[in-house]
Amino acid sequence: MENKNKSHNHTKFAIVIGCILAVLLCAAPCSALMVYSGETVNIGDDYEFQQIDYPVVLGTLNLYPGAEVYSGMLALSGCKINFYGGQMMGGSYITAFSSTPNPEITVHGTNFAVAVGEGDPCPCEPSATSFTLVLSQYNVLTGFYGNGDLINLKFRGNIPINLVTLDSGMVIDIKPGNDQNNINLKSKGVVQVAVLTTDEFDAATLDPATAEFAGALPERWKLEDVDDDGDDDMMFHFRTQDLNLDQDSTEAMLTAQLAQLTSQMTAQVSSGTIVSGTDKVQIISSKKSKK
Repeated sequence: MENKNKSHNHTKFAIVIGCILAVLLCAAPCSALMVYSGETVNIGDDYEFQQIDYPVVLGTLNLYPGAEVYSGMLALSGCKINFYGGQMMGGSYITAFSSTPNPEITVHGTNFAVAVGEGDPCPCEPSATSFTLVLSQYNVLTGFYGNGDLINLKFRGNIPINLVTLDSGMVIDIKPGNDQNNINLKSKGVVQVAVLTTDEFDAATLDPATAEFAGALPERWKLEDVDDDGDDDMMFHFRTQDLNLDQDSTEAMLTAQLAQLTSQMTAQVSSGTIVSGTDKVQIISSKKSKK
């Protein structure tokens, strides 16, 4: 009996969603852009279209910097929508309900945060790969695209939205001079972690006070040439006992916010953007460390 009720509820939900989508399709303006199944449409400064009105998407829609979407967007079953840039104009929103298969919506950027309804934005973890829309509320995703443009996308529906955090180009070196990166978690000392300046990343653009390594905040930091290549790197010191590593840990991540826009980066990002770097670690025991 319980299974029958569940099946009945799922059927009712599917009917309700179907009715909503039918209403939305009927309400679509005559100028709506139709993206048919098997078709790919690219929108942005470097493509045929830059400004479009209410795309109804069954195929693949890619939005790049300069893309402007008016009157909203409807994502239908099995479609793919990729945001590499672009804006929804006039407070319009993207509608995406669960179906078989679900629409796939992916946003490429950094410093993601999500606000539900009238709530305050909640920053996403740097490692987050998606968030799920709350059906009864508007969901607003903010952040920065790879070129530094603001992300401000308003959704309604109940599907997961995929997040792809862009590679900031930040390289870290845990315990410079120790290729094994041995860490004894019972040590009462510190672990040095260097953020290296490269052709793609300037370590001086970090806000060092915002750094976090394996859950630990820095004891101190200093700009110095760690790798003897003639430019300044950022050297951090973290208390070993503050690290949230364990015996099974094989790598550790350092995250920090950028203090300013830098033209040296391949993908420019703005102040407050979270960047990260990862390096391998080898956890050792007290006995092993005495050898």
